[in-house]
Amino acid sequence: MRDLRMTPSLRAVADRAAARSAWLACALFLLAGVAVLDDYGIGLDTFMQRETAQITLDYVWGRNDKLLRYEDRMYGVAVEAPLLWAERALGLQDSRAGYRLRHLLTHLLFLAGGLGAAALAFRLYGRRWLALAALGLFLLHPRLYAHSFFNSKDLPFLSLFMLALLLTHWTLRRGTARAFLLCGIGVGVLANVRPMGLLLGAAVLALRACDFFWAADRAARRRVLRAGGVFAAACALTLYALFPYLWSDPVRHFAETLAYVADYPYSMPQLFRGRYVSSEALPPAYVPVWFAITAPPPALGFG
Repeated sequence: MRDLRMTPSLRAVADRAAARSAWLACALFLLAGVAVLDDYGIGLDTFMQRETAQITLDYVWGRNDKLLRYEDRMYGVAVEAPLLWAERALGLQDSRAGYRLRHLLTHLLFLAGGLGAAALAFRLYGRRWLALAALGLFLLHPRLYAHSFFNSKDLPFLSLFMLALLLTHWTLRRGTARAFLLCGIGVGVLANVRPMGLLLGAAVLALRACDFFWAADRAARRRVLRAGGVFAAACALTLYALFPYLWSDPVRHFAETLAYVADYPYSMPQLFRGRYVSSEALPPAYVPVWFAITAPPPALGFG
């Protein structure tokens, strides 16, 4: 009976074909994104995000210290500052052109996050169809696709989280201090966009602790400690460097930021089932209902 299993050479050909398919899909999505760029308006937080980047850069260049009193000083600018720099570098004076550029760049980051999700799925499960399915679910989610143009806060965090997860998986497989250095930088960037990114850093350190206790000898334990220390230092230094609000008083301002995130002051009423409800006392059905009506069935099923 003929052996239908793939030979290594055929598997390599199939892997290259799957990779080309993923890149081709993203290229097509980019062309489609350029075509519909004007169909998406400005998000609720867009003005605040851009203003935060401007005030932060003014503080960095020593023009003023308004950042220390600014209401939204607890937001990092790892994404917002490059977006503002891109506007300035291209000499865009018209606000419409500036926002169109922001839409395009955040959409590019979204596509990169989709490729990261596909690569991670392949590394985890070794199945090409699962990798392409992950890419499809990521790019074809209506809610995510729309926000990938006008949301420069949540969607970049999602995309960077996918890329950081991919980097983390690669790092844990490599296990070298250099790999943990790169991973620490990646997680530091992620935590700058959203402090919740520190949860990934905590997970990496927890796994390092397990490796330490399971190490075969003292030399192995030293290697684990060295890699874990390099990771923690790279993460902390990257977060500090990209978060100018921390520069004047790192410990107090970081604690203030974590407290702000843990108890975010949001009181805007939410429309739910035909009536407005308080955001401070949402009904138990709020989250599952919104997930059910905004996520496509395939995404819910695979999730």
